Parts: sequence; structure tokens; C-alpha cells
Amino acid sequence: MPDAVVIGAGPNGLVAANLLAEKGWSVEVLEAQPDPGGAVRSDRGVHPDYVSDLFSAFYPLAAASPVLAGLELQEEGLSWSRAPRVLAHPLPDGRCAVLERRAEETAAGLDSFAAGDGAAWLDLCATWNRFGPDILGALFTPFPPVRSSVRLAARLRAAGGLRLARTLQLPARRLGEEQFRGEAGRLLLAGNALHADLGPEAAERGLRPVG
Repeated sequence: MPDAVVIGAGPNGLVAANLLAEKGWSVEVLEAQPDPGGAVRSDRGVHPDYVSDLFSAFYPLAAASPVLAGLELQEEGLSWSRAPRVLAHPLPDGRCAVLERRAEETAAGLDSFAAGDGAAWLDLCATWNRFGPDILGALFTPFPPVRSSVRLAARLRAAGGLRLARTLQLPARRLGEEQFRGEAGRLLLAGNALHADLGPEAAERGLRPVG
């Protein structure tokens, strides 16, 4: 009998199995599909000259994860690909909300929808740059994340306290409505929330303005 049985060979199951195996456990992974990987899979089914993602294709939290970094998957061939433009949300009228790799370029695009939205985006990015490491620490620490949460709470108190804490806890939809006059900024916030497996009404803990 194995020491542990992991149900599902998606990313979470495979990481859990590897961590247990590194601790000396015997592990059996069970997967109903013919191939491992869960939603992280690609093939050449669309066109033989191109590798296309079958399901998901955007992994900011995976790239930032200290757990994945600790597995040293680059030695097994993993490399992160970064598109020139991170993602886009097209609108019916032909306009497009675009998340660029550089925050200033994203801001310029948002200003074309509504003047001042670019500055609002840069303010959110500055907030992330200040508190992002502590937020990620809380996300990637086993529950309950006591030390990371205490450290984050202390920094929030020093930075203005309740107002900023409220902003960080707002659902994506409400945060977009409060921060942006145009559609583009709201779409980018909602899209980032969905990529992080948060719904539009979920609090934005861990939401990262990538560009």
C-alpha cells in the first residue's frame, strides 16, 4: 500500500505528489484522463506547425510560486514563455483593452478609453509593488498564514490603514467601478481576477496588475 494516494494528475495533484515523494513517501497518482496535466496541456491539433494551449494559458501565480520554484522544474525543461502583450479583452465596437508587459504602456491604452484611467492603473501597480510580496506570502503559506497576515496588517496600518485595507478587499467589479471611468480598466481587473480563479464578486486578495 502506498503512503498516499493523490486523486487527479493536474498541476496541484502533481505538485502535492512530488512534495510527498521528496519527503520519502511512496505515492500513487490516479488520473481518469489518458494524459496528465489537467487544464495545463497543449498539442498541435489546431495546426501541425504550432503548439496551441488546449485549456488554460496564463499562469502568473504559478510563476510566482515558491513551491514550484523549489521543485527546480527548469532542470527538467520547464521555461516560462511571455507574450509581447499579456492578454486582451476585445469589445464589440472594435476597441480592445490590452494588458501590456510594461505598466506605462497599459496606462496609455487605458487613457484612450477615459482620461485619468492610466494614472489610476499606475496607482494600483504602485500599491502592488509595495504590498505584493506580503500578499503572495499569505497566499502561498499553509493555512492559516499567521506570520504573513500579521506582517501585512502592520504594513497596511502604517500606510494609511482602513481605507487601503478596504480597497484590497473589494470585489473585482466594485474595485473597477471605483477606480476607473472607462470600460478597459474594469475589464482588465475582472480578467485578472478570473485568471487567478476569483469571480467578479470575490475579494481581490492576490490580484496582480501584471503590466
